[in-house]
Amino acid sequence: MRENLVTQSIPGGFSVIASGFIAESLEHMIPWLIASFSVVVCDLAFGIRKSLLMGEKVRFSGAIRRTMGKMVTYFAFVCMVVMVNIAAGSKWNIDVYSCLLVCFIEFCSIISNILSPKGYSFNMLKALGVFSKKVLDVDKEDISEIITKDKEEKK
Repeated sequence: MRENLVTQSIPGGFSVIASGFIAESLEHMIPWLIASFSVVVCDLAFGIRKSLLMGEKVRFSGAIRRTMGKMVTYFAFVCMVVMVNIAAGSKWNIDVYSCLLVCFIEFCSIISNILSPKGYSFNMLKALGVFSKKVLDVDKEDISEIITKDKEEKK
């Protein structure tokens, strides 16, 4: 009788703790999943626009396949960082910074898709360098190298 009580109480207690953890994680996860979905769909739209403006062949299945791959990767990443943040006690906002990184990566892709048909290119490494040096008062010459005119314009 006593063994039965122990074997039933441990899984019961674990299920209460696990369900509370999952509920709290979902509460924090949903806004970031919506944000990730939004930037990926915007990147898809601007990627299709870029391809059409540059006269490239647009295959619906290829675009959707790449977009779905991004969504699966980003959604899994969001789930992971939110659960790590909750497990760590929500002290360091790991989920906020990680999800903002995802949004920044997609934002850079969107900017590149907007500028490419006009003959410009976006240098993300230079932009990150300027951003990291922002607190050290950046010169105007550094900013001028972030967006450059391509040598050959495609018409």
